[in-house]
Amino acid sequence: MFLSHLLPVLLLAGPAEFPEHPIDVELTRCMNTAEGSTTHGSNRCIRTATAAWDRELNRVYRELMNELGDPQKLRLRDAQRKWIAFRDAEVDAVGLIYGSLDGTMFMVMQSGAVSSLTRDRVRQLEATLDAVRVARQ
Repeated sequence: MFLSHLLPVLLLAGPAEFPEHPIDVELTRCMNTAEGSTTHGSNRCIRTATAAWDRELNRVYRELMNELGDPQKLRLRDAQRKWIAFRDAEVDAVGLIYGSLDGTMFMVMQSGAVSSLTRDRVRQLEATLDAVRVARQ
C-alpha cells in the first residue's frame, strides 16, 4: 500500500541525476582535444553534440509515441510542436543576446545554450517514456 502511494511521487520527481549520456561523453572528449580548446573547435564540438541530441530527440519521441494511445499521442504531438516553437524562439533570443556581446567566448556560450535545450527535452521525454513503461509492468 505504501509503495503504491509513493510510486507516483517518485515517478514525478524523476531521477536525481541522469547517468552520463554517450553524447555528453563524446562532447567532453571532443572539448578536451587541442582543436576543442579553440573557440571554433569548441563550437564544432557543441554543434556535433547538438545534432546528435536532435537525432536522439527524434528517436525517443518516436518510441514514446509508439507506447501511447491515440488521445495521448495527439497531446504529445501538440506539446512537441509547442516545444519546437519555444525552442526556436529561445534560440533566436539567445542568439540576439549573446550576439550583441563582445568576445568569442559568447559564441561558445550561445552554442551550449542551444544544445542544452534539446538535451533537456530528450531527458523530459525519456522520463515520460520510462514512467509509461513502468506503469505497464
